[in-house]
Amino acid sequence: MATAGEIEIVRYDDRYRDQSMEVLRKSFFLFEMVCIGSEVNLTPQAQRDLEQLCLDVANAGVSLVARHIPTDTVVGVSFNVLQTPSGPEDSNYFEQFRDTKCTTDSSRALMQYMITMDAKVNLFERFGVSCLLEIMFLATLPDYGGCGIATRLVQESVRLAEDIKAGKAAPSTQDGASSASTKPQLVSALFTSRISQRVGEKAGFTVINQVPYTEFVYKDRPFTDRIGPDHPFSTLVVKHI
Repeated sequence: MATAGEIEIVRYDDRYRDQSMEVLRKSFFLFEMVCIGSEVNLTPQAQRDLEQLCLDVANAGVSLVARHIPTDTVVGVSFNVLQTPSGPEDSNYFEQFRDTKCTTDSSRALMQYMITMDAKVNLFERFGVSCLLEIMFLATLPDYGGCGIATRLVQESVRLAEDIKAGKAAPSTQDGASSASTKPQLVSALFTSRISQRVGEKAGFTVINQVPYTEFVYKDRPFTDRIGPDHPFSTLVVKHI
């Protein structure tokens, strides 16, 4: 069990690549509810597809890792993405990834879950914002569960969004500067388990939508068949900054 003082939250960079992928492989892909519902947990190629998604979004410079200082080990990750509205005829980032980079039905089903959840509430219209930071994939190594690492990753993601909005930090852009279109006014997340939903409550997020897993189907079976009764729904949550 790690103490709070042994864990630091830092911005992702390439030196953390391999260890961050290991966190996904040992935690997120195996135990996250939508990964279970869409059989990503059973499909190594789907996991590789989604690793590529994380590496792609990490290039934007708004993802975070939790580092265990005594062992210099990455023990938690928050892969975050800055989102801006897409035009009515344009595919959004997740749709483009689903259509061009997903090579399995399983990874496409997970992406479709994210697309469907995002489409149920247009956060840009509802809150009158032009940019938001989405906490996309949040995970902690099983051995470090219960240490508050996920809560700190979420809190620091909010703080990073606030700093970008205030001009104190910048995402990675072509010219190294943050334009008005990349300054988030809102932080959002899809929390898919009772555990992550409690993290969102601790971090002061507001539930905007709650959708039962019976609505999502993979291979003619609802996600609930694989997830079980303990985590019956996922939530869309937001926090104003």
